[in-house]
Amino acid sequence: MNRRIPLFAGASVLILLMAWTLSKWSPSELQVESKVSPPEPMPLCPWREPEADMQALFPAATRYEAETRILSGLRLELQARLGRMPSGDENALHLFRIYRDQILLGTVVTRRVKGDFGAIELVLALGTDQQVRGWRVQRSREPATIIEALSDPAWQRSFEGKGADSLWQLGHDIPMVTSAALGSAAAVVDGTRSALILVEAANHAPSPKDAATSHAHL
Repeated sequence: MNRRIPLFAGASVLILLMAWTLSKWSPSELQVESKVSPPEPMPLCPWREPEADMQALFPAATRYEAETRILSGLRLELQARLGRMPSGDENALHLFRIYRDQILLGTVVTRRVKGDFGAIELVLALGTDQQVRGWRVQRSREPATIIEALSDPAWQRSFEGKGADSLWQLGHDIPMVTSAALGSAAAVVDGTRSALILVEAANHAPSPKDAATSHAHL
């Protein structure tokens, strides 16, 4: 029994010594290096049904060419026009130039916005004057009542002829929608305005050498 007392006392001293040593280290010395990477920007929104959309939005079209324009060097200009800092997925923009043979008819641009129930994907058709020619919802998680409001022909037609510098306000130049669809409609309106600003900037932005790809309309 007496032989165990020194052993117990020695263990106690060792524990106290370790505690005193740890107390001398600063929190930064004890901090473990984080391995978590920052979140990556969302991928660019694809154009899912180009043939059907071209037929609906540009009936005379025979082909389109895909371009990618780099906007990362225009962040200050875009911040001033958007009224916010550009998001990570706005550093580049896909443009789909629509042609009838060699004649340019306009541009299609896709846009992903945040609705009340998830992402809403838009297909926007612009004329050569950079004004809205037409648009549609490509994909959405919104319930049927909201989709019905966003797909109302009269509401969609109110976008036509508008450009980047239009007012773009619900209840003013864009008709008001039901309260249930208000949040999603506001996202669509703001996303359309933002897309027009990005397209104007993209027309003066550099493009990668291998960005242009031609697609014939069958």
